Amino acid sequence: MHKTVRRCVYRLERRYDKLKHRFKRWRGYAPVIVEPYMTYGTRDELWVSGRLLEAKGVQGTIEDSNWKNFVHMMRRYRSAEIPFTEIQLTLGADKRNVYTDGNGYFHYRWPTPPKKDVEQPWTKVTLQPADTGLPKAQKYTVAEISIPDDNTEFGVVSDVDDTIMHTGATSFLKHTKTVLFNNAHSRTLLPGTSEFYSALHKGTTGNANNPFFYVSSSPWNIYDLIAEFIRINNLPKGPILLKDFGLREDRWFKSGHQDYKTDRIKTILKTYPNLKLVLVGDSGQQDVYAYLKIAKAYPDRILAVYIRDLKPNDRSEKITSAANEYAHYQVPFAFIQSAGDAVEHAKGLCLVTDQAVKSVKMDAAADKSENTID
Repeated sequence: MHKTVRRCVYRLERRYDKLKHRFKRWRGYAPVIVEPYMTYGTRDELWVSGRLLEAKGVQGTIEDSNWKNFVHMMRRYRSAEIPFTEIQLTLGADKRNVYTDGNGYFHYRWPTPPKKDVEQPWTKVTLQPADTGLPKAQKYTVAEISIPDDNTEFGVVSDVDDTIMHTGATSFLKHTKTVLFNNAHSRTLLPGTSEFYSALHKGTTGNANNPFFYVSSSPWNIYDLIAEFIRINNLPKGPILLKDFGLREDRWFKSGHQDYKTDRIKTILKTYPNLKLVLVGDSGQQDVYAYLKIAKAYPDRILAVYIRDLKPNDRSEKITSAANEYAHYQVPFAFIQSAGDAVEHAKGLCLVTDQAVKSVKMDAAADKSENTID
């Protein structure tokens, strides 16, 4: 019975989307933008993704009030997507077309792109609405696609909440306050993260240009906020892979946090069959269990797993037991309290340079000094 109800609700939602789209086209859309998402690919295959939306006007500054941040966050979650509309993708002289789905998203697999136009470490594809019924549409935007280069030693998969960005995800009230009343400038980078990630990015040679993948179960609605946070905190640029919370015909919601992350990481491993990975997460949102599934399936492809321990004095037996299982698959695992802990462990595995260890420790010492003064 519930399957029939879910199918009916899904189809009603699709019909509503189509009617809303027709009405807005008749009335006239507000300024429209193709929001590009950073993705990844190879010289033989590109993935291009984005979303067609009415412009949200949510750029923030450090001076913004809590109220302004709240208004901007509501705009993100109440985004006016534009469904069933044609988008043109351009790479060099090659052009392809794709249609947005009912929620305004588009995902295009571009097989055999023109090799002369595929650049490493980043290939740029121009996106523009192909529908003349959108007179206020921004002329074009540019999507960046990560193409690991020949110097790559390994890749890094990182969680976002409480791994690079303090959100208090283990406390509902703290997490809600952080999410609703802060922007990319006012959110806090966890100490030492920038230097540690830079060390992994540079690798054992100091110039490896190792690719980063930011995998989070946060919704696509806050993509712009996460991308801006990464940029202003000088973290390595990389694809940001988020989650669509929309209704599906075959189930009420998308897959859970754990399944979502393992599926994303498996796809990365399959895309780059010779690439090994370092996985970084936290103890608050099942990263230990998600990464353990990957370690079991690909033990020879995982160089290390680092879990930021949010509650070291209150760690459950279940999470400790899961952590101990990594040894069975000979995958190095470490709970970390600081970037200093992580970089020392990484140096022991020959993943970073001696100079990187010094830089991370100096950065951590500076953070500690500033906090003491405050």
